[in-house]
Amino acid sequence: MHAMALSVLMASALAAGPDNLALNRPYRLDPAANYRHCTDAGDRTQLTDGRYVKGYFWTQPGTVGWSGRSPVTITIDLGKVQPIAGLSFNTAAGVAGVEFPSAIHVLVSDDAKRWRWIADLATLSPAPATDGKYALHRFRAESLATRGRHVKLIVTPSRSFCFVDEIEVLRGPDDLLSGTPQGPVIDDVKGFYRQLLVDTCVRRRLRTDAAAVEEGIESAGLDATAASKLKEELKAIQGQIPTHSAKADESFTTVFPIGDLHRRLLVLQAALWRSPGEGRLVLWQTPSHWDMLSSTQRPGDTPLRIDVKMMMGEFRSGAFNITNTADQPRKVHLRVEGLKPEIASCITVHEGLFTDTQSGVPVCAALPIARGKSSAGVELECLPGLHKQIWLTLGPNLPHGEHNGSIVIPETGQAVPLALKVYPVRLMGPDRPRLHLGGWDYTDRERCYEVTPDNRRAFLDALREHFVDSPWAQSAVLDRGRYDAEGNMTAQPDPSQFRAWLDRWPGALNKDNFPGARNYCVFAAVGESFGGHKMGTPPFKRAVSAWITWWVAQLGKWNIAPERLHLLLVDEPHNAEMDRVIIEYARAIRSAQPGVRIWEDPTWSDPAKASPELFEVSHVLCPNLPMWLDRREAFDKFYPAQKEAGRRLWLYSCSGPGKLLDPYAYHRLQAWSCWKYGAEGMGFWAFGDSNGSSSWNEYGCTVGAYTPLFLDSKTVTPGKHMEAVREGVQDYEYLAMLADRVSQVQKAQPGHPALGEAKALLASAADRVTACMTASKLIHWREPKDRGLADRVRVEVLEMLMRLGQR
Repeated sequence: MHAMALSVLMASALAAGPDNLALNRPYRLDPAANYRHCTDAGDRTQLTDGRYVKGYFWTQPGTVGWSGRSPVTITIDLGKVQPIAGLSFNTAAGVAGVEFPSAIHVLVSDDAKRWRWIADLATLSPAPATDGKYALHRFRAESLATRGRHVKLIVTPSRSFCFVDEIEVLRGPDDLLSGTPQGPVIDDVKGFYRQLLVDTCVRRRLRTDAAAVEEGIESAGLDATAASKLKEELKAIQGQIPTHSAKADESFTTVFPIGDLHRRLLVLQAALWRSPGEGRLVLWQTPSHWDMLSSTQRPGDTPLRIDVKMMMGEFRSGAFNITNTADQPRKVHLRVEGLKPEIASCITVHEGLFTDTQSGVPVCAALPIARGKSSAGVELECLPGLHKQIWLTLGPNLPHGEHNGSIVIPETGQAVPLALKVYPVRLMGPDRPRLHLGGWDYTDRERCYEVTPDNRRAFLDALREHFVDSPWAQSAVLDRGRYDAEGNMTAQPDPSQFRAWLDRWPGALNKDNFPGARNYCVFAAVGESFGGHKMGTPPFKRAVSAWITWWVAQLGKWNIAPERLHLLLVDEPHNAEMDRVIIEYARAIRSAQPGVRIWEDPTWSDPAKASPELFEVSHVLCPNLPMWLDRREAFDKFYPAQKEAGRRLWLYSCSGPGKLLDPYAYHRLQAWSCWKYGAEGMGFWAFGDSNGSSSWNEYGCTVGAYTPLFLDSKTVTPGKHMEAVREGVQDYEYLAMLADRVSQVQKAQPGHPALGEAKALLASAADRVTACMTASKLIHWREPKDRGLADRVRVEVLEMLMRLGQR
């Protein structure tokens, strides 16, 4: 009766229009709002000022917005304990990569110390489907029936962005003040959210995989008894999913299987894959080892063979899969037969592991080196219903010749033929490939993104082993010193941070014969003043000139030429104001020290609309390749002309979520695009950025890890995306070697019978390989494409080099 009376009172109060308890009340934002098109001083009051914005939501001053932050926490102080009937959260989504929040958790507290979780507003008031169209939505609940002085909203963005212009807290009847609020008591809000996030994502994984098994049972054509048995077990598993919880401590990972309940689901999946009455180990391959491997795809029935043609001194790869269709784990052993020990020692075996992602799409991208050794060879465990990919890294010390053997798996009674043909030509300067490579690693810092003192050495080694020669540092390495009122230097810069960075990236080869740094790239992050002097004034120019001159002299003491210092003054300039800042600094720097390279990555949609002087003062232009794919007409016209005018080109990409990007199309083919457009270097955002969480647990990320490696605070593990970067750098070197050889033969043997064919191959190779990239959406791994083409064309280049007498 009390509950019924309370409901009547609440309904009556709401019908009369509930008071907004949050109106003009103070609140705290964690983290601070940072979306550049709406962030302003008013963010401190706009969420409770009672005003709803009009017009395009995330460009209005009255909107508060975040980019690349998750979760977003908003804590409102109501001034005293109040009866709370409901709450609303007003936002928009549907275009420009903005989606409605996936969760808005509501917590209340009397004292801001002990909290109670009340509800997920996004569940109580689901957002409508936008179908790619701009839409407003007010998440609103009116039956919370709680109390508190402090109201905390923990918002989980669906992607990179979160926007809100107004939050209302609706007053309920006074009876709510005397009752005990419902919901679990929470002392550690961050720990609670971490656990909530993991449980939500694990349950999503379980529901998705259970649905796949359910569909498989219906379509498998099983007899009634077998189908009934599987359905009974599936129903039991599904009944546990809503309350399933995984311990969200530092040891938690999303490596498959994610706990015992997931393991039971995979056993059911194995039953669907095996033939009646048998459970066995199945060996199979996808058309290309770069193809996306699905955790639910049925094992194929394809001829097995790893056939690799390569030069001496390079790395190449191949793979096959083992699937256990039995209902129990199996130990398997891999051993190389038919190859001399010195050849077999050049083969590294990796285990391809499935991990879940923040997006809920599992990927097989992690490539830890197989550590299990026994007298029978490498020992691995194959779990029921789970593909185990065997990834082989070949080289770089393979001698020339044909090396034929096999990978034997005794437990299957099968062997995978292995044919390696190493041509009698060495990849020109494998320690110094011509294509520059960087990835905003910021290894000048003690800690940056997921790079820590504990994993930094392994991280640096991994970058060098993959031909990174252009490391990045933040602005602090180029200390500014001090200046008087006229802009004269009165205190010299402190070189210690640059020196420490230099020690991590020496210019010479390291102990393993991999390259150190050829370029030192610094994100200077300049503003409208320098040394206390306003941009454009004589003291400003004098101070900037003195600063860069001092640094050029200092670098000279370390045998670093000024041309090796690359300065990114303003990141991704895309408006007139940003252009103006770059131009002012670049004028002063180039006037004083013309050798220092101004390196800019403009993101103008139409670069012809930018200030022409932006490009004139830049030595290196690095356009965004996915933008180029979508704006081909404008970019094709503009950037090759800039190269003709004397600017050097690089290409970069910074898309995400990183693990859902195609290692072949996004990472490897960027090098082919560099050759196509005459670019001398390339970059990827960002080698050390796992988006706020371990790469082994993307549930804690905002949108998913960007790094092509797998990082946690202590370890660095290879990944397919980074392997693709390295193979792309080598592909570029093939093309450069062919260009060199064509030039040599043209001079020495202009009548060589293969010369015309070689020129045609050189002119068409990059176009053929990159022809599949007609739009930026094709950078995603899920998009079908022929991922064997780059290797086929690469081998054509290799064969042509032999015909032209390359040795």
